[in-house]
Amino acid sequence: MIFAALIDLLLALILHYYGPKQEATRWAVFFFVCTCLGSLSYVIEDSIMPALQLYKLSNPFVDTVFFNLHIACFFILQACVPYAFILFSIVYSEVVIPRIKKMLVYSLTLPIIVTLFITPLKPDIEINYPLLLIWAAPYYLIACFLLIYSYLKEKNPVKRRSRFIIVCFAVPPIIVIVILNNFERAFNQNDQGVRYISIFVGIAFVVFIFSAIRYGALGVRIKFEKQRLDQSIKGIASGTSMLNHAIKNRITNIDMLVDRMKEISQSPEQKRMDEDIALIQLETQQMMQIVKRIQQQIEDIELEEGVANLIHIMTMALQSNYYLLENKGVFISTDYFINIDLVCDKVHLQEVFNNLIRNVVDAVEPGMGKLSIRIYENKSNVLIVFSDNGSGIDKDAVSKIFVPFFSTKHREDNFGLGLSYCYLVIQKHGGKIDVTSKEESGTTFTVRLPKFRKVYSSSQ
Repeated sequence: MIFAALIDLLLALILHYYGPKQEATRWAVFFFVCTCLGSLSYVIEDSIMPALQLYKLSNPFVDTVFFNLHIACFFILQACVPYAFILFSIVYSEVVIPRIKKMLVYSLTLPIIVTLFITPLKPDIEINYPLLLIWAAPYYLIACFLLIYSYLKEKNPVKRRSRFIIVCFAVPPIIVIVILNNFERAFNQNDQGVRYISIFVGIAFVVFIFSAIRYGALGVRIKFEKQRLDQSIKGIASGTSMLNHAIKNRITNIDMLVDRMKEISQSPEQKRMDEDIALIQLETQQMMQIVKRIQQQIEDIELEEGVANLIHIMTMALQSNYYLLENKGVFISTDYFINIDLVCDKVHLQEVFNNLIRNVVDAVEPGMGKLSIRIYENKSNVLIVFSDNGSGIDKDAVSKIFVPFFSTKHREDNFGLGLSYCYLVIQKHGGKIDVTSKEESGTTFTVRLPKFRKVYSSSQ
């Protein structure tokens, strides 16, 4: 049981520190804390108290402390774990409206309170297992049903895979708990099978770690590289809050002025002005969406995924930077070998493309610049490649290019955040962004998005 307690504690810590700050994650952490304490009750009974007796370290005070801790942890295991699991499933499955969900948080505690009042705690805790079976088993089984149902009804392919991982990770161990703990104790007064639960916990832990590394599980994706970079990116948040408020005010003013300009420009010869105004409005709308995202989750980037056409996103990014490219005299060539829809956050993905295009504008010589954009796929990824014939990047600077506040431009209006933002957004999509460059030979940025985000080919 020491093994099970350590696994549960580790899972709780992983989700608490690296999981998304969402209600489902909080209930998952609460569930693992409860199971950890439950396993600790067996550790106290089977290992700690006998060891104290063996090494003659026990005394009435120490024995009382550990005995009461054992009782409390054991009650948490039997009564609080099913409550935590069903609340996690209700929140994670998203099948219950918020008002009903709030009522369930309180009403589902009633069996726990009743069990506590009728359970003798002295001289040792004596759980009424037949009574516990009446409510705890349904809690577990309904929770499993909700997880499976949420997987079956999910249409978003990325979320569907994530829900499938949770079903594989959570449902088998819970079924084992219901059989070996609840049914065996209620009908056979046998607790020997409980000792084997840790085996299934270990298997579930392996499933979780593998899934977190390969795909991501419960919003956690384990990476073994660039950890310092990830932490540095999160350190940007403190200044972002102030910046966010200032930008929002300016955007509101711009939008108001554009509306006034639009009222004035009604004559036919003002067509060009209308086009410019339309572009400005697109810019303000894009920026306002980003500002709202920052405000909602200031500590990290949270994706709001939907289905969007990749070429359309790229077209909007090029249109957004039309005048920058035109004024610099940049020749643009595009090769779109595929025309697909992706499950992605189109707002953040367009902003990534915007940043990469603006980098090209900064890197090339006026009137001589070339930007090549290619979109294609291989066996594993959808690739978006931006190549230019600019000044290139120094070899030592290439390894630092995604580090926050690092910049090769040395201008007061450049803060060195664009590429670190790109890195984080693409990482959140489960992809990678790489750079290859030589001084005076141009630069190539390659965005790799996992192929499972592909929905269908528009040409099919």
